[in-house]
Amino acid sequence: MFSENRKTLLFAAWAIAVFLTALVIGITSIPYWMVVACVAFVPPVVARTFWHAPEPTISETINDARR
Repeated sequence: MFSENRKTLLFAAWAIAVFLTALVIGITSIPYWMVVACVAFVPPVVARTFWHAPEPTISETINDARR
C-alpha cells in the first residue's frame, strides 16, 4: 500500500520523466509543449482522484481502538 507521500513522489516522477523525454526528443514549438504538459499533469490528477487507500480491515480497526 502506498502512502500519500509515495503517491505524490510517483506522480512527480511521472511529470519529470515526461518533461525530460520531451527535452531529449527536442520539442521546440509551443503547441507541442502544451501537449507535453497535458500528458505530464492530466494522468496523475485523474489517478489521484480514483486511487484511494483501501478500507481498514476489522483487525486493524480493533488494534487502533486498543491503542
